[in-house]
Formats: sequence, structure tokens, C-alpha cells
Amino acid sequence: MTSISDIVFDAGRKRRVQVVDKQEVWDFVTLTVFDPTENRIYKMREEDAAVAIAEDKCDVDYIRFVALLEKVRNEVASGVLAKLSHGIIPLPHQYHVLTRVLGDNNIRYILADEVGLGKTIEAGLIIKELKARGLIRRILVVCPTGLVTQWGLEMQEKFDEKFHVIVPDDYATIRKLTDSDDIFSQFDQVISPMDSIKPLEERKGWSQERVEAYNNERVNSIISSGWDLVVIDEAHRVAGSTSDVARHKLGRLLADASPYLLLLTATPHNGKSEPFLRLVRLVDRKAFPSVEAIVKEQVAPYLIRTEKREAIDNDGNRLFKNRTTTTVELTWDERHTEQRLLYDLVTSYVATSYNKVKRAKGEKVWVAFLLIMLQRLVTSSTSAIRHSLKRRIRVLESQEFNTRIISDVEASEIGFEDDMNSILAAVSLGTREEIIELQQIAAVAGQAEYQYNDVKVEPLFEIVERVLVGDASRKIIIFTEFIDTQVYLNKLLENRGYSVSILNGSMSIEERNEVLSEFKMKTSILISTDAGGEGLNLQFSSCVINYDLPWNPMKIEQRIGRVDRIGQTRDIEVYNFVLTETVESKVKKVLEEKLDVVLRELGIDKYSDILDGESAELNFTDAYMKAIRYKGNAAHSTEKLENDLRSQLENTLAIKDILHEDKDLQSMIGAEMTFDVENALQRMVASYERYKGMLALSAENFSINDKKVAELLAQRIEQAPDASLASVFIKGLANEAGYFMLWHLSLSEDKSFDRTVPVFVNDSLLLRPTAGQKIWEALVDPGSNITVSLCEAVDMVTWGQLDAIARDFAHDVFHKQKSEFERKQDEQYNKYLYALKLRFEAARHIGIDNIRIARVAALEVEEAQTVAEYSQSKKVFPEFWLELLVRMEAGR
Repeated sequence: MTSISDIVFDAGRKRRVQVVDKQEVWDFVTLTVFDPTENRIYKMREEDAAVAIAEDKCDVDYIRFVALLEKVRNEVASGVLAKLSHGIIPLPHQYHVLTRVLGDNNIRYILADEVGLGKTIEAGLIIKELKARGLIRRILVVCPTGLVTQWGLEMQEKFDEKFHVIVPDDYATIRKLTDSDDIFSQFDQVISPMDSIKPLEERKGWSQERVEAYNNERVNSIISSGWDLVVIDEAHRVAGSTSDVARHKLGRLLADASPYLLLLTATPHNGKSEPFLRLVRLVDRKAFPSVEAIVKEQVAPYLIRTEKREAIDNDGNRLFKNRTTTTVELTWDERHTEQRLLYDLVTSYVATSYNKVKRAKGEKVWVAFLLIMLQRLVTSSTSAIRHSLKRRIRVLESQEFNTRIISDVEASEIGFEDDMNSILAAVSLGTREEIIELQQIAAVAGQAEYQYNDVKVEPLFEIVERVLVGDASRKIIIFTEFIDTQVYLNKLLENRGYSVSILNGSMSIEERNEVLSEFKMKTSILISTDAGGEGLNLQFSSCVINYDLPWNPMKIEQRIGRVDRIGQTRDIEVYNFVLTETVESKVKKVLEEKLDVVLRELGIDKYSDILDGESAELNFTDAYMKAIRYKGNAAHSTEKLENDLRSQLENTLAIKDILHEDKDLQSMIGAEMTFDVENALQRMVASYERYKGMLALSAENFSINDKKVAELLAQRIEQAPDASLASVFIKGLANEAGYFMLWHLSLSEDKSFDRTVPVFVNDSLLLRPTAGQKIWEALVDPGSNITVSLCEAVDMVTWGQLDAIARDFAHDVFHKQKSEFERKQDEQYNKYLYALKLRFEAARHIGIDNIRIARVAALEVEEAQTVAEYSQSKKVFPEFWLELLVRMEAGR
């Protein structure tokens, strides 16, 4: 006969359960029982139950099982589980990121390390760890098109994680192969280019139905695919210039579509508060109701950042190599008279025409882009300007103009490489006159190209020869803004016998992969456009030649950032080509002088220390074009830019403290994970099955989310103090005779604060703290030679003393865990309380009485609920129970 609260054995399921209710109806007795392994209640017949028989726990496999079980639990709660693939050892700042992320159940972070510090590796470490913990299965990575290849390679090569790249061209094939319209649900790990899935509001010539069909295919299908983790790389792009920009809409949708979110950006803040507010609202909307919430205390829990100057390697040495930058000043001589004339003609044409379109809107915006592009082309190469002039003339003659009106947001995303055809098709302000003028300029361009090589060519040959003669294994990257210049340089260099690869934004992912492999393994020189080189890791190259210079100096930093990365083994050489007798050269010189003054006044060493990547969203183009319109008056033309630079630098300097994270990277050296959880799980299951007399499947690989493992981890292991003891001898372990115990400490339902406490007390009842840890390590070590026999239980007096010693020893552990638990609750509470305060202030300024009163009342209810939840969440319900007690024999 059974009674309520009895522990019985369910013969059918072969496990212990507790009787919580008993009903007798006619000749049937039904038991309602609780199964602690699966944390569920179910019914069974009494005839299938037997009073539980005490197990023989004096068994080497049982002891190994409990020791391994508790080791895994401890690591799940506090350590790193993932076994790193291919021998990767995280750098201190990368391990810091991993441990910070693991310290929070709410994994929604901005990873904001500076360029070149390996944010992709950090994301890979987090992905691997969350998978090991069974927390994620479906993962989506969204990144710019240029980074898709890099993401796939990094995940495969460094983490042995296969991600499927899905681009719009693949949709039809996937549908055909899977016979399903649900494209993104076919794979658990997906990489998708950012711009291929951003939503459209409208497109010229498209009906609303077609727009909706496009969005359903690309945006809505990916959003509704049930992701566990979304990673957005170059996440500042989804902050948007306005809250309505398409990329920001995509960011909001993705942020809401997944419980876990990682935003990767080297430039989280560009000196303007609104884009940063939109960015941090993606990770927690409630915590950032307004720009007033952008304070260090509020931002710090969400943002992790390491600066290059503080990064160290695993020996504690400075991580990055030195960089030398040489400005190669070039002057036209008698051999280049036609080139000089060509520059003057193009500049005059651009200046005159630009004045006509200065305030132009709508379709005439394309004309402004055309003029800017022609000015950039004439300083890039004679070949590039000649080809573009001929194409423009053909457009004028055929009058096949681009009449599409674009918004300011679309205009901000136009690039010379991607949109050249649209720019060259700009509507003419006077077709006949423009044809005549451009034909004259094109004729001079032809003469200039025939007269002599461009003035930049000979210095280029000299640098290439010097670098490669010194060391033939070195790799050189030449950057240009234009494909026509790329083609021109490729031909010149190959004719001189150099092996060359070319890379540009028009290439497919497969073509880019082939080019990168070719450059790494075979060729000496890579000629890349800015779009082609976007996001690449090219640290095997150590020489960068900027054949033409972008007007925005931070674009140059982005180029150099391709080689100035982790893994670079050489000092870096940078060569910047400058045509000295141009308006652009004058503007550049004046800007550098003014910037130098501003930096000195603000106490900043160099521009890139405080603004990097795309953060410098200043109108450099306007300054250069003003100088061209005003015939080289660089000082006047750069006044507004100087003021804007000063303002942005001041704003960014002010925000720098908010972004800065205080940490001790030296303490992270050697702290990487050494516990192989996969192997431990396999041995844990095998020990359990041998102990149970089952056929052990020791060859099977297990993970945390395996059903069998989950059942074992869910068990509550307890040992009665009066039970028979196992007498344990570990060969080769020098220890005293005494008692070894494993105690489990629990604070709340949040198991991340649980800890297992090993305790060893010798026969003289003296605590040996270090010995407890060493014995535990020996028990989980598969190489340990362990002998187990049966001995008598401890007497109650001895047990009482052991219990008191263990509780006293664990008291400090309890207080440490309790303090950390309360700190986490306080941190969460304070950030929401601060956000609530800001929302109250905003509500009290509402002018309409009834709306203001209703809003304030709603906030008061929310505040009361928040306070109540905090009060409850702060409570701890400590439990401390014995899991294992064995008699340790003296080592010999």
C-alpha cells in the first residue's frame, strides 16, 4: 500500500516518482505522481508502483557520474561550454566579450570593438557557446553583401559551423528543390545580404501589389522564420539617417523577431544622438525612451567595446603592428601637358555646370552626382575619364535619360561604382551644348592618354618593384574608386610581368571567393575598388597603395583597415597618391591644417582615434565642390566643414566616455575554457548507464540539449547522511584520509547562480579547501585510477560536524552568489526605473489634459508593477543539500 508523499518506483518508466494524490474507485487505485526528472505530474496504477529501494551508491560509476554531472552543471552555470574548433584560442578582449554575454540571460548586445579586432570571431564564440547550452538552433546573420563571403568562411573554418548563404537569385531554386514557398525555414543557419531583404515602400513603375509581393517574398518570410538568434553586422547601417529609412525598418523587424540579438559595429555613435538612440532601442526599446537615456549607466549593460590601443595578445603584448604612411606628391611636367589641360577642362566644365544644379531637386540630383563623379574620375586616371565621357556622350545622343526621382535617403546611398550607369544617364541641362563641350574634352582625353602614361604610373611601378624585390612573398593592395581605372592598372601591371587579381562590387559571391583565394595563394597584387574590398580580412597583405584618394578621409581608414587587423605579422606600409597642382590637393592641405589645430585643442592624437569607419558623416563633398566652384578658394570653402568637424569631434569626444568600458584584459590571459564538455557529457552518460546495468552507448556524442542528457541534468541528486558510504582510493593522489563531499547551492529558479561546492574534511575534522577541488578534479579525470569499496555510514555526531563545516565553508560562496544575483536585479531595475522617469517627464509635458492625465495614470500603474516585480525578484530562496559523501582513503 502506498501513501501520499511516498517515493515509489514506476516500473514502466523505470524512475523514482513521488505520490502527490491517491484515488480509489471500485477496484482501481490511481496514483497521481510527480516526476522530478521531467518536472511533470502524471497518473499511474498503484499495481505498477513499488516502494523505492535504496540504490547501491558505493559504485565507482555512480561516483564518477555524480562528479561529472555536477562539473557540467557548474560549467553550464558559470563557465564556457563550447569546445573551440580548429584550436582557436580567443584573445583576451574576445574572451571578455564571451564571458560578459554569458553573464546575462537576456542576450541582446551591441558588440562595438574598433575595426580589426575580430567582432565576427566574437559572434562565432557566442554562437558556439549558446548552441552548446542548447539555447539556440536557428541562427540568422544579416550583413552587407561584401561581407557575406567572409562570414561564411569564418564560421566554417574557425568554428566548423556551416551557414547557408541565401540571396534572391537562389529563391526559385530553393522553392523547386524543397517544393515549399517558405525559403528561409529550409536551413537552420542562414546568412543573408542586408540590402537584398530590406523592405520597399514604393518603386517607380511598380503597383502596390507588386511592392507587397516583393516584401512578402524577401522581408516577411525571413522575419517569420522563427529565429533563436539574429546577428546584424555593420549594424550602424540599420540605425538609419531617419527612423523611416528602409534599413532601419529591417533592423526593427529583425530585432523583434528573435529573443537573442547581436549588433556588430565599430562605429556605434557618429557624434549624433538620434542614430545611436535608434540603435540601442533595437536591443531594448523600453530602456531608451528618449535621447536623455543615452548616459553611461544606461548604455553600459548593453554595449561591449575594446579600443585598438588597449588590445593585447595572449602574452600580454600590444596586438597591432606599426603603420607608416607616405604621401606621394605628384606634379605634371612636359610629358603630361595634355593631362594638365584635361584636368583644367573637366574642372571648368564641372564648376560651371554645378552652379546650375546647386539647388536642384528631384531628377536633377543625378546631374549633381554626374558632375561630382566626373571630377573624381579626372584625378583617378585618364582612361577612366575618357571612357565615362564617351558613355555620357552616347546617352546625350540617344537621349535615354534617367528620369527617376529619388528621395534624400536614397540619394545618401548612391555610390559611383554601383550606380554609375544611372549617374551617366542624368538628364541634361542643355543637350546640344553639353555634347559639343564633352566631345571637345573627350578629344583631349584621347590625346592625353596617347601622349604619355598617367603621372601616377611611374611612381606606382617604383613602389611595387621596391616592395616585391625586397620580398617576393609580400602582397600589395591597390585601391581605386573606379572600375575603369582598375582595368587600366591591371593591363599596365600585367604587361610589366606582375601577377594581378582584380576585385570590385559587381562580382558575385562566388567570383569574389575565387579572387580572394587567387590573391592569397598565387598573385602578388590585388587591385580593388572600395565596394569590392568592403569588409574583407586581408591581413596577409602589408602594403596599401591608395591610387586615388576619397574626399572623406575615413574612407582611407577603411581601406587600411583591411590589412591592419588581428593576424597581421608585418609592419604596414601605406602610400597615398596626391596630384599637387589640383584644387583637391589644396583643399586636402587646408583641411589637414585646420583639423590638426582642432585635434590639438581637443587633446586628440589623430582623427581615426575618435572617428572611424562611417562615423564621419560630414559633407566633405560639399567642401571640395565649393572650392571647385570658387576657383580654388580652399580656405573659404572649408569653413563650414571645419565648424562641423569641430562640433562632431566635440560630440564624439563627449560620448567616448559613454562607450568606453573599464576592464582588465590582462586578467583574461589564459582564462579560456579548458573543460571539454562534449567529452564530459559522453562519459557522464556512459557512467550512469554502467551504474544502472544498461548497455552504455559510450561511442555516442551528446550535447546539452540531448533528451537523455537533459533528463540527467534535471535530476535532483541527494544523499542521505546515514546511508552506507563508499570508501574511495585514488591511485597517485596525495591526500589525507577523511571525508569528501559535493554540496549543491541554489538561490532561486535562475539556475545560472547555482554552484556546486566541493568540501574535504580530514579525520581530525579539519577543513582542507584546496584538497576538495583537487579530489573533484581527479574524480572527473578519465585517467584516474579509482578503487571503491563499502564502508560504514558516519555516525550522527560526525555527520553534524561535517554538515556544520560544509555550511560554514560555503557561506562565502553563498554571499558572493547572492551579491551577484542582487546586482543583476538592481541593474535591470535601475535601467527600467530611469527609462520610466524619462517617460513620466515627457508625459507631463503633454498639452491636452485628458491625454496627459491618462498617460501619467498608465505610467503610474506600470511603475507600481515594476516595483512589485523587482521586490519579488530580489528575494532569494537558498537551498543547500548534500549530493555526494564518500570516505577518502589516504593516498600513497
